[in-house]
Amino acid sequence: MEILLVRAALAPSVVLLASVVARRLGPRRGGQLLGAPTTSGPFLLLVCAESGPGAAGRAAQGSVASQLVVAVFCLVYGRLATRTRPARALPGALLAAAGAALVAAAIAAAGTGSGAGGGTGGAAPVVACALVLAVVAAGLRTWPPTPPDRVPARRPRRWETPMRMAVSGVTVVVAVVAARELGTYAGGVLCSLPVLLSVMAPAVHRTTGSRAAAELLRGALTATAGTVVFLFALATGLPRLGAAGAFPLALVAMPAADALLRTALARRPGTGHMP
Repeated sequence: MEILLVRAALAPSVVLLASVVARRLGPRRGGQLLGAPTTSGPFLLLVCAESGPGAAGRAAQGSVASQLVVAVFCLVYGRLATRTRPARALPGALLAAAGAALVAAAIAAAGTGSGAGGGTGGAAPVVACALVLAVVAAGLRTWPPTPPDRVPARRPRRWETPMRMAVSGVTVVVAVVAARELGTYAGGVLCSLPVLLSVMAPAVHRTTGSRAAAELLRGALTATAGTVVFLFALATGLPRLGAAGAFPLALVAMPAADALLRTALARRPGTGHMP
């Protein structure tokens, strides 16, 4: 019950905070907040407290796999945003994300056999993490220049932000309830799917314009590199180190991965520039 309540409260709070950040600091900063482990981290901490580090490690494995879905969603929507309307960009991004989910499921199925009894460990998290980092790096390197909007931005209506919060909260509750029936691995997958991005991206696209939507998704894609390393550190560290060792390790690994990504992209001026 605690996990359900916390997850149901966190998702709308992150949507509200991302809306404020995007309005005050720019859509890319809002996207970075949405791409960070702002909900998956607390979710895994609660799983660890309730069911132990082994179960939390298994859930973290699922979260690592689902970051491939997040990265592909950001990549596809970010490129479609400047070419078409939200009503077409969202289905296109969701379709691509579904394909990424099939790839992630195939990696999990192939990799769990190398773990002890199909538990935590094995090659699946390593392969998934490497693939996510490759997708993020390639996406940022080839990210096209964002043209100016042809349609002026409009002021969001008062009911739009509460509606986004309500939709995200209901979706997360459904996901958490489903995860309880399907197991901790599925819970980790579901808690990290791009639910909040699929709510925020079309909303920003409609109200602020295609350029802002593309910047939001670019920011989220940038943050995904640190997030997947954070989750990978938990997936591999929780069964061995427990929460006291794994979570500090993950918190150190996340900014280190972000710094390495920035350094790698900075070697090619004009491509994948990061703020």
